[in-house]
Amino acid sequence: MGPRLSAAVSPRVAVVGVGGWGKNHARVLRELGALAAVCDVDEARAREFSGLYGVPWYRSVDDLIAGADFDAAVVATPTSTHREVALKLIGARKHVLVEKPIAPTVAEARDIVEAAASAGVVLAAGYIERYNPAVSELKSMMDSGRTGRPLFAEFHRENRRPAHIADVGILHDTSVHDIDTARWLLGDPRRVYARLSTIVGPREDYAVVVLEFDDPKVAVITSNWITPKKERRMTVVFSESIATVDFVAMRLTIDDERGRWEPRIQTWEPLRAELEEFLKAAAGSGGRIVSGREAMITTALAEAAEASARAGEPVEVRAP
Repeated sequence: MGPRLSAAVSPRVAVVGVGGWGKNHARVLRELGALAAVCDVDEARAREFSGLYGVPWYRSVDDLIAGADFDAAVVATPTSTHREVALKLIGARKHVLVEKPIAPTVAEARDIVEAAASAGVVLAAGYIERYNPAVSELKSMMDSGRTGRPLFAEFHRENRRPAHIADVGILHDTSVHDIDTARWLLGDPRRVYARLSTIVGPREDYAVVVLEFDDPKVAVITSNWITPKKERRMTVVFSESIATVDFVAMRLTIDDERGRWEPRIQTWEPLRAELEEFLKAAAGSGGRIVSGREAMITTALAEAAEASARAGEPVEVRAP
């Protein structure tokens, strides 16, 4: 079995990659008193966050493993490097949270999942929308039967292309958020149909993905890096209501026989909630994480969407 800490001991976590989203991981882990070190190939960036948070810095994962005292790590490097970085950390018997997507291909994702299982370490993936308070409230309402039976879900996620994303297109970087959320709310789809387009380039920056589930359930996911307006929204049609989630504002609106109303929701920072659950899992005291296997299934659905776009027809899917 891999390392397990006392539930009373907070794991010490290193952040590998402190540009883009990784700098937010470093900030929140520092607030939680769990940040042990930062690592980035950009020495100036590593030094900056080392000085900001008073932790040691490293330029390579090998140096981090050799020199730092830590129990777990967040991998927030470019997607194309996730397998290499994660396998080194797992080989050193560190618990790992890999930012989404866990890997660019199912084959690479499987390598990470199998290595973590063999080492007996916790492997989590950074699908943050599961920790959004509005999404969590909707899931609770669905589980209690208050919404009625889910029939149709529609997702819109649009913004300009993030400057730090260069090695994957919008499908693997952005659409996967909503693929994961659709799976969490509706189950595993059996068929995928997709259209991908490159408007500005160099990789696809517009995607429409249709997920077909058992029964009549369908999810339509639209993502683009073209329009200047930032929007992240989900609408779910149920047999007895309609629910709308604004991911950014963390608001849930319900339309049902009572009219239009908003549940009273306790709000929190989703990233903080995600990292708190990862810390619990690494300490062996539970923790509601998105597992490596779940992340691998989401990557498989993204691969199926790519295959569908190439073929111009729906693709049957099965869990890897």
